Amino acid sequence: MSLFSMSDLRDAARGLWRTPTISISAILCLGLGLGATTAISSAIDRAMLQAPPFGAPDRLVTVYRTTPQFNTGPFSAPNYVDLARQSKQLSALAAVSYATSLLTLPGDATRINVLQVTGNLFPMLGVRAQYGRLLTPGDDARDQNKVAVLSDELWHQRFGGDPAIVGHTIQVDGDKVTVVGIAPREFRIPRGGQVLRAELWTPLRFSDRQLGQRRSNFLPTLARLAPGATVASAQAEMNRLFAGLVATYADLRGEGIHVVPMMTDANAGIRTPLLLVFGAVFMVLLIAATDVASLLLARGVHRRRETAIRTALGGNRWAVMRPVLLESMLLATAGVVLGLVLAWLGVRTIGTLAAQRLPQLAGLRVDLRVIAFALALALIVAVACGAVPAWRSTGVDPQEALRDGRGGGMGRGQHRALGALVVAEVGLSLILMVGAGLVLKGFSKLVQNDPGFDPAPVLTFEATVSPQIYPGNTAAVTRFVDPALTAIAQLPGIAGAAAIQLIPYDSWGWNSNMRYEGQSNDNPTQLPLVENRIITPGFFGVTRQRLISGRLLRESDDERTASPFVVVVNQALVKRDFHGRDPIGARFYTGDTTFGTIVGVVSDIRNVGPFAPPAAEMYATYRQSGNGFASFPIMVRVRNGDPMSVLPAIRSAVRRIDPAAAITRVNTMNDVIALSVGRPRFYLTLLATFAVVAVLLAVAGLYGVMSYAVAQRTRELGIRNALGSSGSRILRLVARQGMTLVAGGVILGLVGAAALTRLLSGLLYGVSPLDPVTWIAACVLLIAAGLIATIIPSIRATRVDPLTAMRRE
Repeated sequence: MSLFSMSDLRDAARGLWRTPTISISAILCLGLGLGATTAISSAIDRAMLQAPPFGAPDRLVTVYRTTPQFNTGPFSAPNYVDLARQSKQLSALAAVSYATSLLTLPGDATRINVLQVTGNLFPMLGVRAQYGRLLTPGDDARDQNKVAVLSDELWHQRFGGDPAIVGHTIQVDGDKVTVVGIAPREFRIPRGGQVLRAELWTPLRFSDRQLGQRRSNFLPTLARLAPGATVASAQAEMNRLFAGLVATYADLRGEGIHVVPMMTDANAGIRTPLLLVFGAVFMVLLIAATDVASLLLARGVHRRRETAIRTALGGNRWAVMRPVLLESMLLATAGVVLGLVLAWLGVRTIGTLAAQRLPQLAGLRVDLRVIAFALALALIVAVACGAVPAWRSTGVDPQEALRDGRGGGMGRGQHRALGALVVAEVGLSLILMVGAGLVLKGFSKLVQNDPGFDPAPVLTFEATVSPQIYPGNTAAVTRFVDPALTAIAQLPGIAGAAAIQLIPYDSWGWNSNMRYEGQSNDNPTQLPLVENRIITPGFFGVTRQRLISGRLLRESDDERTASPFVVVVNQALVKRDFHGRDPIGARFYTGDTTFGTIVGVVSDIRNVGPFAPPAAEMYATYRQSGNGFASFPIMVRVRNGDPMSVLPAIRSAVRRIDPAAAITRVNTMNDVIALSVGRPRFYLTLLATFAVVAVLLAVAGLYGVMSYAVAQRTRELGIRNALGSSGSRILRLVARQGMTLVAGGVILGLVGAAALTRLLSGLLYGVSPLDPVTWIAACVLLIAAGLIATIIPSIRATRVDPLTAMRRE
């Protein structure tokens, strides 16, 4: 026997139709709460709960090198080879290396991101190619032909998704490379809260030079546990093996090793923010639920007469409760439909916002499991919101209810229940407002950090050339970069142009230990770190950094074989290392017996981004760096106007120097800075949105309760008017009732917000969790909103006509 018949359903639908305002309001509140919760649940499920599409992903681990300064470092080639060969607890240890290359197609050339990987990577992960094959250990040998695996994205963008490309050759950095396969769609490797992904995958073949450099650390590594091994046993073995390396090679002293489960490592840095956002949206759902409960409770008072008749006719408790519960279920069903539509829109919006900020959300969608979660939530809300009114309806005294022509008014119990719901709504809203306000203020401080130069007139782009055309360490600099920069600087409206290996705010860079002349090398990891910046001498003219002392780098600072190695350092390094002493002329080791010399000091800029103070930095020229380059980030300062307006002329100037050069990653410097704070902006946007929604729901709930309270007191207010009570007195009487509820909610919210702020430390930048301005502003705004929601029904109360009120009774 079913709990509800078709007749019950029809009666419930008619009942809801008779009160369209309450019904529509409840559906909107419930749909909004469920939609927001479902969208964020989809994001959390995608980023944190879904395992990557690898074979037995719970057996995969990330392996890090540790030092006293950090614990997420890469490895050198010889250390990786030794660990991979000796480990028994790891069935495979794979390494990757970042690179950029020039992909040359008929009539076109473009820069692509490349991951060079050891041949055991794909077999270790347990993935299969869409077409062809993936890389294997046999591809690592130096005498093998050059092969590559295309990403799904590059395959579709540049080769039209044609499977026939497998087995054919493409031109990469001037070399012919055979395409052996297409990587799985959305293939990516989680690491440290980021993802490793590329457009091309090639074998990692170590050179003799790389295998001889123990402290040249450039290899992120990941591994698979051997059968029977655990993370703890792998950690113990890695500690023992690395200790043996340290004992053999003294310059590794102070370093260590750290093994982390891949699933744990994948969520590093995103778990807390996403859970806080989920907490925020869950508060929105609670507020929406209390709104629905308030509306249903208020509606239940209107139904006292109907309930009394059912009871007087002998209806049992279930017969009395059933219509109320059924109406709640119908409201929940409609709310779910609306919520799923809003969730779909929300998922699309979140996916767009997170495209460049949280790659873990790639492929975000609302799947069946999340839909089931939404249905379960709706059922819980429907039962919770409908059970109280339904239960209270069974306690109606038939004689008392039928004695009143309108079915009775709101008793003390109903008043207390509605008041408690409003207090809860206001309290939850204040918690969200304080949290969002603190994060917003911290973010404002973050983006207002002085970058150390004026970014507005600066354009950035990357020029990539073929190393086959420019062989050697400095050929690309002398034959391409220098002429290209000269040509760009001569264009109308250009104030200067320069190359830097890493665009400020765009990359964290690479660092090394700074050992000054006379310092001991007993423990290299105890030496201070310095960020290395490779530039052309015109860089300081583009950034307009001030020369503090000494001189800047010059064009005459040629290769190390022709000129002494010289560098310019920033104020942060001088402050840290020299303590008031003059750094000009100070020498530091660049090898066991060779030295570099500090020749100048410049003002600080935030090369490493806005999250930390300016780092200690050392600037050297491309020609003296001793490395070969094929990709050159370039910064151009314009005299006035939009930096993008000079891009066509710059393209023409570069192409005149090398028609095959690829110009990519074009951005204004302001856009680069904005992208660098994209992740906190993403979290802030969600928190702020949910805080606004929460306040609107709370105000709507307060307005609804106060409007209903005024309607219930029509007779009383009419009598007060008839007896000569002034409009202002009635206004104060009704408004005081509403503001008492707001005050109770504010007190509750302050207590809850004090507990919440302990969890916000990871999202606050230079702001105290107890920042008084934020707390006071949130309280004032919420009280003002509550006052507006109370005043409107209160004004209506002053206009009650005594005759009309008595006639209605």
